[in-house]
Amino acid sequence: MKNIYKLLTSLLLLTATNAYAQLPSINFCDNFDSYVGGLPPFAAGDPIAETSPNWNSWAELLSGATAPFSDDCEVSATEYYSAPNCLYFIDQTGTGGPQDILLMFDNTPNITQSNINTLITPYISGVLTYSHMMKVVSGKTGYFNFQAENTPGVQWALEVNLDATGGMVMTNTSGTNFSATYPNGQWFELKFVIDLSMNNWEVFVDNVSQGSFANTINQISSIDLYTNANSEFWIDDVCYDYQPAILDPLNAQLAGIDAIAGLAGQQREPIVDIRNFGQNPITSFDVTVDYNGSQVTENVTGLNLTSLQTYQVNFSNQITLATGTLPVTAFVHNINGGMTQNTNDDTLSIAATGTYAAPGKIVVGEEGTGTWCGWCPRGSVAMNWMDEKYYGYWQGIAVHNGDVMTDTDYDVGLGGLISGYPSGLVDRGSDIDPADFEIDFLQRIGLTPKATMVAGAYIDGNTMKVSLTMSVNQTIGANHKLACVLVEDSVTGTGPNYYQANYYSGGANGSLVDVDGTDWKNKPSNVPDYMMVYRHVARGIAPNFNGQILPQMYQTGDTETICFEFNIDPSWDLNQMHIVGMLIDNTGRVNNGSSQSYAEALSFGWVDCSSSTEAINLEGPEHNNIQAYPNPANNTLYIDNLPEDINSIKIFNIEGKLVLDAAINNILDISKLKEGLYQLKITTKDNLEINRKIVKN
Repeated sequence: MKNIYKLLTSLLLLTATNAYAQLPSINFCDNFDSYVGGLPPFAAGDPIAETSPNWNSWAELLSGATAPFSDDCEVSATEYYSAPNCLYFIDQTGTGGPQDILLMFDNTPNITQSNINTLITPYISGVLTYSHMMKVVSGKTGYFNFQAENTPGVQWALEVNLDATGGMVMTNTSGTNFSATYPNGQWFELKFVIDLSMNNWEVFVDNVSQGSFANTINQISSIDLYTNANSEFWIDDVCYDYQPAILDPLNAQLAGIDAIAGLAGQQREPIVDIRNFGQNPITSFDVTVDYNGSQVTENVTGLNLTSLQTYQVNFSNQITLATGTLPVTAFVHNINGGMTQNTNDDTLSIAATGTYAAPGKIVVGEEGTGTWCGWCPRGSVAMNWMDEKYYGYWQGIAVHNGDVMTDTDYDVGLGGLISGYPSGLVDRGSDIDPADFEIDFLQRIGLTPKATMVAGAYIDGNTMKVSLTMSVNQTIGANHKLACVLVEDSVTGTGPNYYQANYYSGGANGSLVDVDGTDWKNKPSNVPDYMMVYRHVARGIAPNFNGQILPQMYQTGDTETICFEFNIDPSWDLNQMHIVGMLIDNTGRVNNGSSQSYAEALSFGWVDCSSSTEAINLEGPEHNNIQAYPNPANNTLYIDNLPEDINSIKIFNIEGKLVLDAAINNILDISKLKEGLYQLKITTKDNLEINRKIVKN
């Protein structure tokens, strides 16, 4: 079955499974030689799902379809590996399908919807060995996947994509990623040895190991053979063998550690899965995480964890990420008040990565979305989680399509770069699913930006005038551009135009848990207006999607101000408005972003691009003769024409934080300030404010 991306985030603390029972070992092989094989051009072979008691069609198990199945696959008497037959798969639509057949890893014959819940699958322990012979037609692609649940379409344990040049990529929506190679255009054996007890999935090509990986979805029920777009391949000699696990009386197993990543200096709470991989119940245990020379421990009591149940430990203590990739090791101990176990699966390690954030770097994420799009809540949730984890380093922009919040220019520009909804771009890179925003963000945040920007603004009637002042950190060559975006948070409205389609309703497509803990599976399929708050809504982009070409090239220390104008709709809430700047390089990628609230931009002051005046001071025009120089400055800043009625002199960074509360003097020591753009705020005894932007070199 073609994969439909899902963000599968669970808040369940306890995952229940059947109590321990020794499962039988089973094995099965099918070389398709007992069926009637078809010969080209017109002779049809046996449809395998209709003919065989062991094979099913996807539609049969998902929706109860009856034979003949429209998604069946016929046995072929050509191109076989072992004479005389095999299965032949080809994309018949140009977009994938319709062939879509399943082999359950259970020896029950004639499986249907009526008996599918009585199977011994899905397997969550023991060792499953699966193999088949495969030939991908030269220049074409191949595809199959392993399903995690008996009912197809609930969860993909692993997807295997074989490209047209001999590359093979294995993924799932929960983060597993593994790659290998295969001989395109030739018969080869592809084998998986899957140790579910230890979560070790090893891949073999022609009996040569390609490596192994831990799977974030460590259970398996069936294999699904499907044709993706441009697929054409042959399958022969399908075999599997399942050997059940033998459980010790007491065994608390360290079953998994959630991936840990973020910015160096950020704190993360580890999430660890402990499985009762023994026969006797577990009532308590301690679990310790060791990282970068320090340890944190959680004590878990009051349990009745029966055999093969898993408990998720959400740590209340945090670890602080260091720069680089370091091991995180978790181990479970003190089981049931001090009992010991004789197994070696009580310890597990993963790699945690702390990414260096370049000073002044803000990554921009643009997401295509729409109220009509039932999968788009996934994009909204992904954006909210990015805000939660990386506020101040990430600026999300929701670009609406086909609804009342659409900005046509922005929608058309982004629509030409994405493949569907929801989709997104990080710093205008490749088109990705919003679930992958964090991956691309962590690759971009460490890149030193060529410039930083700060916005100044004011309202003139129904027009917002915005100035973006750029402070150059590195040489900027030709064909660089600046674009400015208005983004409104917390947008609400009344009526059906503000209803949100929701394909996660009811849970058939998994859980989708937002930052506030709400799960979209518990919301209706068409979420009404009073339940919806739209965030990061793009209200306008100026001068256009591609930006305005900068008038010259720049060297380190240079500054430039570009002005923009926006027509303001009276219904927009300026208190929820952010002004986003984007420096776009000569390849079309966003080199750096900036983000200030409208209130911050108003306080900073608008710079008139048509004059040499540094800032228009709306609060105290009689003090416009006050000058701060040199600008940029190194260690000392001088202020000319400072009047006698001054109450305070303060300097704020671009985030609005006070960094210097200076003595009232016309000479300021700024040597301790970091390089960058700042706001000098001079307050008189009459509470008038004079604002000037300054650059510290």
